[in-house]
Amino acid sequence: MRKSDLIHGVEQLVGALAESALELPLVEVARLGYRREPVPGELLTRLLSALREYGLRASRYTRPARMLAEELGLSALEQADTWSLLIAAENRAQEAFGFAERVRFATQHLPRVAGLLAQEGVPALDALRRGGTASGNALLTIQVIEAPRRWSTPARLATLLDGVDQLYGACATLQGLDPGGLSVVGCDAGTDKTFELMGAAPVIDAVRELILALWDRVVFYRELTAAQRYRQAAESLPVLQRVREALAEGRISPEQAELLRRRFVEGAGKFLVAGATIPELQERAYANPRTLMAPAPKLLSPAAG
Repeated sequence: MRKSDLIHGVEQLVGALAESALELPLVEVARLGYRREPVPGELLTRLLSALREYGLRASRYTRPARMLAEELGLSALEQADTWSLLIAAENRAQEAFGFAERVRFATQHLPRVAGLLAQEGVPALDALRRGGTASGNALLTIQVIEAPRRWSTPARLATLLDGVDQLYGACATLQGLDPGGLSVVGCDAGTDKTFELMGAAPVIDAVRELILALWDRVVFYRELTAAQRYRQAAESLPVLQRVREALAEGRISPEQAELLRRRFVEGAGKFLVAGATIPELQERAYANPRTLMAPAPKLLSPAAG
């Protein structure tokens, strides 16, 4: 698991616990139970509402957040049996106290652990990672899909970065901006490898949209073989129509138009063959990026024992 994924998982889990306001009604139910005092219906209603709110937010957990919840014994808070126990059972005080302690531990201590994991870096890059574009630049995160017991070859990483560089240069040229402004500013490794690339914000946005459009077409042609799927996806990108329009309007020459077309198609093909995704693809849950965007076998090392 990558460090950045774990930090994001902590943020998700702590956010769900805090925004559902689950701790206080658990504490109150436990306190009244230990005193053998009746629990008001209004308090049980608040507890049930908090449990429902937490369950809704937990249903959107990423894998790291899900793993954290399981390790901390919080996954049971999503289950109807637990809700019934906390609402109706005579021995609910002990259960409520136990869950309240786990919730308090998570909200108080996990953010500190995440803070230790988050190394302080270059302020300008940290601002970009938070979504800022004040410098006129933006970040594009590329995830390299790794297969179990198979490692990427240098050729694979070179193919990927060359493909992204071609896409960036073509998008920049089409916008009248510097085609050579892309930089690799960060990398991380875990189950997958991740590269952070920095460039002009409008060009980074264009490359991101191009990759999303590429993904839509990969899904559309998913019944074809990988080679056919990649070729069809690359050659049907909407950006190619923009190249034709720029040519028709006289903004670029026929030679420039052909060069741009080749860069878009070749860059997209290299991106697909290298087997990479961007985080935004995970939001499009109608297909699994790890399956349809898997790398060409020749770009992986032999299986390790």
